[in-house]
Amino acid sequence: MEKRITIHDIAREAGVSAATVSYVINNTQGQSISEETKNKIWHVINMLNYKPNVFAKNLRSSSSKLIAVCTESRSNIEKAEFLNVIEELSVCLREDFDLIFYTPPYGRITNADAIIAYNVSKEKFYEIGNKNYIPLIAVNCLVEDKLFFQITADYARLNRSAEEYFKDEYCFVCHTPADACLKDEISRTFENVAFIDSADDLLNIKFKNILTVSGIIADLMKSLKINLLYENLYSPVCRQTAECVNKALSREKFDVHSYKV
Repeated sequence: MEKRITIHDIAREAGVSAATVSYVINNTQGQSISEETKNKIWHVINMLNYKPNVFAKNLRSSSSKLIAVCTESRSNIEKAEFLNVIEELSVCLREDFDLIFYTPPYGRITNADAIIAYNVSKEKFYEIGNKNYIPLIAVNCLVEDKLFFQITADYARLNRSAEEYFKDEYCFVCHTPADACLKDEISRTFENVAFIDSADDLLNIKFKNILTVSGIIADLMKSLKINLLYENLYSPVCRQTAECVNKALSREKFDVHSYKV
């Protein structure tokens, strides 16, 4: 028989007392509990699929699975890239899920079973998370928080592959990430990086050897006289995202929350 989740399990995972959990669940007035602690408790409640009876009548009962996709894409290249991701994500999620899209400013999302935050800043990710207590998955955003699944490219592996392929100096070309931490990781991994915000930026790249994981950038650079190495990550990233969506909705506990593909 499956073990019943109790308020003490929530308290242990959140690192607080059972009384604190009770105060948060029941919205007890007069308690000095920080918003950070409240949010953490609610995320643990969601992660363990604990259903307080007091809120049973408010739980979403629809059998349909609707996934909200939030993005912070700004340039035309990013927007075109996002369409490619959505197309592949729809294939990986199959007919079991419907997708709905949100752009800033982010508020409460009441009609979704889970949220995928794609290419958003860490600050925007937590803005979404602090307003929504449903499974939240970070794609192309470094949150490094065990409460959330996180999927990013394995830039170290890409660097090794490019060094072996070119055997010479090369430049990694990608659009500018919305997340500053991810941008820093890319800059640390590759000796030469060009962050692209428009097609005109491509004309300023002086390297003959180019690595990219962007299908849009690869298409734009095919007409240039360069050695191009394009690694299509749409499928592996979206497959891993779909797997994380299913894991999150199963409410099973997981040890691995961060994936590099």
